[in-house]
Amino acid sequence: MTELQFFERMQKAMTAQAEDVWKMVHHSRTLGYRLRLGEVTATEHSFFRLREFWTKRVYIVTNEPDELATGADWEWLIGHGEHWIQIRVQAKILNRSGRFAELGHPRSTRQQLDRLINPDPADVLCRWLPLYVFYSAEPVAGVAVPRDAGCSAQLASRVRDVYGKPPAGRATLKADAHLPGSIPWASIFDGLVSQLHSGKSLAEIVAVLANRPLPATVSRIEDFWDVNVSNGTCDRELPSYVHQIVRRDNDDFDDARVARLEVDTSARSHDRSPGLPSTSSADVEIRYARRSDEDDSSALLPSRSVVLERSDRDRAHTSLPSFVSVIDIDRVDSFSD
Repeated sequence: MTELQFFERMQKAMTAQAEDVWKMVHHSRTLGYRLRLGEVTATEHSFFRLREFWTKRVYIVTNEPDELATGADWEWLIGHGEHWIQIRVQAKILNRSGRFAELGHPRSTRQQLDRLINPDPADVLCRWLPLYVFYSAEPVAGVAVPRDAGCSAQLASRVRDVYGKPPAGRATLKADAHLPGSIPWASIFDGLVSQLHSGKSLAEIVAVLANRPLPATVSRIEDFWDVNVSNGTCDRELPSYVHQIVRRDNDDFDDARVARLEVDTSARSHDRSPGLPSTSSADVEIRYARRSDEDDSSALLPSRSVVLERSDRDRAHTSLPSFVSVIDIDRVDSFSD
């Protein structure tokens, strides 16, 4: 399978999944329908459907409450060697009132949104992009939602700009305000596919982009793939958790399609905000498994561990996703038709 075929087929699978999510949201939000469909269920279902289009998936387990500390559900890492780019995503699902609820934790804050847009610089690559993915459907959205946009993407910076200050205790997004201007999530990769069509290799594209950070604000998701849209260059090392995920040791972790990274954030624990208790890795694993509706929480996965170092702009919590979908350039062409 060529790199172009890989991403074209991935986009096709993403479109099919978006249509399925549209149907699930449409029916589950119908008055009287008893199926409970949440963000975690929709996300896990989506990435089961896309399981052939990542070369590794890594669950991240930390010693801090997951979403409270991160503001992100998952990310794509694309690259190889020392050249990687990153798309970080927070998912939101439409409720019966036409809103995307629980933007922040606690409800009356913008903590999750702020963490997504302004993570600790030590936890992100030079070229990275924060997005929201909205799971939605008509008629409850109150605006037109094409079926291929049952999963749609929006720049996190635009979400922030439209969001404004919420009423006390109601940290929610409105579908009719935030869906306009979003794109089907398969189109996140349009800019990449266009360059592959022109004859460029994935390695060439990533090598050029990897050290060129995006400006603080961009106008389109497609700008992520445009080397001319940059804020100069940067030469910082790979984040330590990324390095642990992508380094080659020819061990069980390296060979596994599904693995786990245990992140020790104890170096930051003395900066923890009041009222947030310390949590053991075991407790977090139990909570994460429960949150993800997993029956195999005791199943052993190949794992690595990392201790996060403090940065100049160290924050009270880590800014990591719950899981990472890796697309390793060196392994894409090994996928069979």
